[in-house]
Amino acid sequence: MKEGVYWAFMGRPFEVMPFLRGKLLKEANGRQKDIEKLLKELEKLYKEISMSSRISEEQMKLVMSYREKILKCLKS
Repeated sequence: MKEGVYWAFMGRPFEVMPFLRGKLLKEANGRQKDIEKLLKELEKLYKEISMSSRISEEQMKLVMSYREKILKCLKS
C-alpha cells in the first residue's frame, strides 16, 4: 500500500493497482465484490495523491485505513 503512495506521488497512480488487484482478489474467498469496491476507492485516493504537491499526513492515514479495511475483509 505504501508503495502505491510512492507511485501515485511520482505521477503514476495506477502502476501498483494491477498487482494489488490480482493478489487480493485471489485471496478474497468469496468477498471479491467487497475487495473490488475498496480497491476502486483506494485507486481514487492514489489519483488524488498524484495531483498533490506533497503527501499529507491525512492522506497517509487514509491509505493505512484502506489497508486495515482490506485485511479485515480478507479475514472474514
